[in-house]
Amino acid sequence: MNYIKVNKVLEWMIIKLRIPWLGTAILVILGTLGTIFPLTLFYGVQLLFGTAAAFIALRLHGAIYGFTTLIAICALGMLFGGLVPSSFFMIGAHFIELIWMLGWQIRWKNGSIMKANAAFWVVMLLPVTFYGYFVMGMNLEELKYGYMHVAVTSMVNALIAGIVVDFWITTGEVKSKRTGTIPLRRIAFKYVVAFVVVVSLALLSADSRRQLGQINDTILSNLKHAANAVIKDLNDQYLTQENMHQSMERYHHLMDVNVIILDPDDKVIASGLDTFQVGEYLDIDKYRFLKPGENNILFHSGDAYYSDVLTHWKQASFMYEADMTTSTPFRVFVETNSALYYTRIEAIYLTTLQSLFAIFVVSMIVAAPLSRKVVSPLKRLTRMTGSLPRLLFRNGEMEWPTSHVTEVQILIGNLRKMADVLLVQFEQIRQDKLTLEDRVRERTKELKNSEEIKRAIIDSSIDAIIAVDSNGLIIEFNPEAERMFGLKREEVVFEKDAPSLFQGASCMEIKKMLERFEYILGKRHVIVEEISGIRRDGSVFPIEYKIVEIQLGNNETLYNLFIKDITERTRAEEDRVRHALALEKLNAELFHEKVAIQEQRDISEHFIESVREGLVMSDRSGTITIVNRRIEEMFGLRDFSGRSIEDLAQAIDTRILTSEFNLVEQTRAFLNGERAFVETEFIFNDVDKSVFSLYMKQMDVPGKNHGFLLVFRDRTEEERLNRMKNELISVVSHELRTPVATIMGYVELMMMYDLPTSQRQEFMETISSEGTRLSSLLDDVLDIQRLDNEGMTYHMTYVPLLEVVEGAAEQWNMTSIQRIHVHAFNGDFFAYADQNRMIQVLHNLIGNAVKYSPGADRIDITLWEEEEWLCIDVRDYGIGIPENVQDMLFTKFYRVDNSDHRQIGGTGLGLYISRKIVEDHQGSLTFISAPHKGSTFKVRLPKQDELL
Repeated sequence: MNYIKVNKVLEWMIIKLRIPWLGTAILVILGTLGTIFPLTLFYGVQLLFGTAAAFIALRLHGAIYGFTTLIAICALGMLFGGLVPSSFFMIGAHFIELIWMLGWQIRWKNGSIMKANAAFWVVMLLPVTFYGYFVMGMNLEELKYGYMHVAVTSMVNALIAGIVVDFWITTGEVKSKRTGTIPLRRIAFKYVVAFVVVVSLALLSADSRRQLGQINDTILSNLKHAANAVIKDLNDQYLTQENMHQSMERYHHLMDVNVIILDPDDKVIASGLDTFQVGEYLDIDKYRFLKPGENNILFHSGDAYYSDVLTHWKQASFMYEADMTTSTPFRVFVETNSALYYTRIEAIYLTTLQSLFAIFVVSMIVAAPLSRKVVSPLKRLTRMTGSLPRLLFRNGEMEWPTSHVTEVQILIGNLRKMADVLLVQFEQIRQDKLTLEDRVRERTKELKNSEEIKRAIIDSSIDAIIAVDSNGLIIEFNPEAERMFGLKREEVVFEKDAPSLFQGASCMEIKKMLERFEYILGKRHVIVEEISGIRRDGSVFPIEYKIVEIQLGNNETLYNLFIKDITERTRAEEDRVRHALALEKLNAELFHEKVAIQEQRDISEHFIESVREGLVMSDRSGTITIVNRRIEEMFGLRDFSGRSIEDLAQAIDTRILTSEFNLVEQTRAFLNGERAFVETEFIFNDVDKSVFSLYMKQMDVPGKNHGFLLVFRDRTEEERLNRMKNELISVVSHELRTPVATIMGYVELMMMYDLPTSQRQEFMETISSEGTRLSSLLDDVLDIQRLDNEGMTYHMTYVPLLEVVEGAAEQWNMTSIQRIHVHAFNGDFFAYADQNRMIQVLHNLIGNAVKYSPGADRIDITLWEEEEWLCIDVRDYGIGIPENVQDMLFTKFYRVDNSDHRQIGGTGLGLYISRKIVEDHQGSLTFISAPHKGSTFKVRLPKQDELL
């Protein structure tokens, strides 16, 4: 967006600059700004850009506008900046310079502004030296500095003006009327000089600033050193009011500085300078800092202008105020003049400006042959291409230039190849012109022969050919037409009253039929059927003809008719129709049979794809003819239809874990006729270590080559159910045997012996406890059945979770070694749940925590609420759960291996039932565990925002 705005502003300025007076006004404004706000290279050396605007106005709009621009800029500059001693001298120099530029432009139209300006200052070297030294009485150093400064500034302005003028020539004119061009030599010369000058200005200015900064640091260091000495004398009381005047001379003699001491009212008490008298008030505000922000002061005020800079430095003095660290009420200033540093300062200025002047002159001297070296081959090449037509006609030799510039040499080579091609083509055109008459004669002969050939083709054609012109006259009637219609050629050709040849289609109808088609290569045609021809004797016969309409070059139309007698074909067509009707009836019967076969085939395919077993059928050669998608799902294979049965067997064998089973050998045995039936099992190496049964049987059908059938059945789920059944029987039988054996033992003791009442009570309590345990085991088994069959019934209500948790913890605290601690945050809260089932979940979790933390002394239960959940965490500090079995923890009948501890009982159903109950409440039951550090089971129940 900013780029577009800048472009629009630039385009607006270019358009306005086309108007001379408005362009001059804009240049005056820009030139005045460049004079009032000059570019400072280093202290005192400034680049003023006013003359650049005058050079541009002179070149673009003429002498009147150029001198007007210079006068306006000088006047406005003096109005805003005031007069300086050398103002009129410099204005006169600029007017002389502009007159020189005008004369250069008249002598060499569109000549280089840079060359004109450089030549002016070289020529003015002796006159300026004579005038400044003998007339104005300037010394050589000031004269050199003034000349170099003005020359360098003027050359920079000429460089800027040249670039602006070139930009105007290429973009400032209206594109449709643009005629101005710039020689390539000038472009190369100008931008080489511009690059060298800009880089030199930057480097030399930076170096001069650095050197002046070093001098300033040296002055400041010396003044600080002298100030520290004075302060030390004051602190040591070597300097007192009685000996101040004598000490001023001593400081001046030893340290080459002048010391000024002021009282609290800024009045001079003692001074090493004659310009300050005792009792005089010292106004510090009239001094200017050499570097803002530091305590060094430039004594001489006022800005330098051209040669006044060296005079300024010569008269400058530096003053430094000492930092007072004692309670002395005096202010101490140390002053020195520039006599010790002027030589170095003068050398910096003169060296920098001389270097810039020399770089300007040398860069233009070097750039001229360099640009000529680049441009010279292009100029010669331009002249060569201008004379190319003349050389082509005169067969002259072309002397092609050479260049050391790669791109120019490539251009010369390309043009040379183009010229060679033009010469070859020009010679070819000349040869073609010489043989054109011979070709015309040959073409005439060929046309005559073609006419004879065409006549022979027409006469020998087996079709009747009749040509009719736009007036309806027959102009061609070949022998086959004579035979077909029984008429002679002479009877119909060019005869207005020729007998009628057709019946069933008029000429107007045929023309309307032709109008529906477009001309293609000057022709259009239509084929007409179901029409009859009329012989001389009046008999009618069926014909077919193709009529071709030809558009001739002289806006005439010709109609060619190609006629066939289709009497025999009509008879054959009638026979064909009868046969077609019979064939159509037969096709209908075949179609119905095909539909029935396709339906039967679709049923078979649906049956094969719908069975849960994997089916593969192979023919006698071992090629798979049928394979259903179940095979791909079972073994993760791609479609093997049409491939070898051995490839399929080998792909399955690579992942079979049963060592004694080899499917490739089985299939080869069937292919060789060694076996006719196999039934076996194997284990497949997938995630579940699936168990498959395989049934293979020979499929012998008389007269058919069906091969054999393989049926794969996935028995993994059956094996899992068998394992679960066996585990259920094992666990339940083990868990039932213990309480039953205990009950039976105590009952037998009570029946055999007359026991004391206390002991009988103890036995009865044990029997009751074991009965409760047996009832709980049976309840778990029934819950498993209900959960698996989705027959669990819940009685939902709002349950106070804290009360339920504390009640369950209190029950376990009465029987367990560990202490159950309940922690609740944010008070009590209610869950919408079945209270009895929640108590069952808590007892399962707390019971597991008690069983699997035998060495711990506490169990923590924490309740809190999150944004959407009510949370219960049960944490124990027991044996933990190994990582390799954590995925199986919530499966039925699974118990953590506790072989390293005392035997821990249980059915392995508690966690499975608990998770199912929590998930039926739309919640979740998860855990985190670390071996030997304990486990935490997390119950999350959904919050109810509103009461149901």
